[in-house]
Amino acid sequence: MDSSKNILIFRTGQLGDTLVSVPALHAVKGKYPAVQITLLHDVHPSQRYVLASKVLEHSGLIDRFLYYDPADKRLWNLLQTILKIRNAKFDLLIYLPQSSRTLKQVHRDQFFFRLCGISKLVGFENFRELESPLNHKKPLPIVIHEADFLLNRLKTSGFAIPRISHGNVDLSMSHIEENAVDQWLKALRSDGKRLWVGVGPGSKMEAKIWPEEKFFSVVEKLIQSFDVWPVVFGGPEDSEIGNRLIRKWGRGYVAAGHLGIREGIAALSRCEMFLGNDTGTIHMAVAAGIKCVGIYSARDYPGKWYPYGHGHRVLRKKMTCEGCMLENCKQHPHCLTTISEEEVLRECKEIISTVDNCLSLTTSDYSR
Repeated sequence: MDSSKNILIFRTGQLGDTLVSVPALHAVKGKYPAVQITLLHDVHPSQRYVLASKVLEHSGLIDRFLYYDPADKRLWNLLQTILKIRNAKFDLLIYLPQSSRTLKQVHRDQFFFRLCGISKLVGFENFRELESPLNHKKPLPIVIHEADFLLNRLKTSGFAIPRISHGNVDLSMSHIEENAVDQWLKALRSDGKRLWVGVGPGSKMEAKIWPEEKFFSVVEKLIQSFDVWPVVFGGPEDSEIGNRLIRKWGRGYVAAGHLGIREGIAALSRCEMFLGNDTGTIHMAVAAGIKCVGIYSARDYPGKWYPYGHGHRVLRKKMTCEGCMLENCKQHPHCLTTISEEEVLRECKEIISTVDNCLSLTTSDYSR
């Protein structure tokens, strides 16, 4: 019987990396419901990255947060991190790295956590390195979703996990986040009780951005067809594009830069669907429980970072240059610009029509 009482989970990355780890965190919590769980994650003071603690606080999945700065290569910083972990006296480490981790990095990490005095390490068993898409022959194969990759790592170590694509993404949203959204809305004009459509037109990575004018055109047609109310989500850096789009549409809200991560998820839960690029925001929409239309470049493996679960629509073109892993593409990237407005509009309409039919059925059922 496992007698672990003080667990450390290692998981690094940005907003999307944290959100796709939620099903694995639920699996850990399910096995250790009464144990104190600490998350060790990275911070980047010079970058505007979202801290894992901003996503997971109040979720009930993590009790404490420890962090380190990977850019600080000073020996003193390394020793401080080791000392901090040793003093916490963890008796179990659960290792949940990205699938892109190399075997060399995995062995280095294993040695590091041994130095930290943790006797039991979980997640290192039979670790299979995912070949970089840069080196893989083309066309690229569809790979397992990152969330299910993490769950399978736990399964290897004896954890009970759900079926593929059925992991728990719940972040235990509460009245705190709902009240924050209500307060934000008080200063804004009425939506006239229209259906909300979430829009995520930005990204910190240029190679992932579908052209702004295409977002405008698709949502403009959704307004004409369904009288929807667009709400633009993203980080503070996306507020400018959001304001431009809202002005051109003549309606809508800009949540980007005005709501925090958990408040943003609460606002997304009020949307009927989400349309956006391959960013952390689309994973927020998944956490909010709404269907997504995702516009994906061909820079990475298909399937790996798609919206998790069922019922989502993803548009991605196969290219001879796919797997480039470029952050900036001189062709702005051709794999994105060849995704047409008509294709995206069709997927959005199908989701909204399905929602409308469900609402009509529900209303009919109650009126009997």
